[in-house]
Amino acid sequence: MARCTNTKNLEVHHKRVDGGNELDNAEVLCQDCHANTSSYGDTEHDSPPAFTQKTKDEALEQAGNRCECTRISCH
Repeated sequence: MARCTNTKNLEVHHKRVDGGNELDNAEVLCQDCHANTSSYGDTEHDSPPAFTQKTKDEALEQAGNRCECTRISCH
């Protein structure tokens, strides 16, 4: 499965809304791929608390500062 190659406008997304704010629940996505997630723009459920800057930085480093999306519907 191809991975998105975008390196601009990256956001750290929660993989699971109820999965906590640790690095194992963080996924780096570009804005386009983030907008294609099932939870994006969901106003019926509360958003999880924001990641700390440390977790965001670690997630970006772990992802090689590029989008981690492998969803076929995005790219």
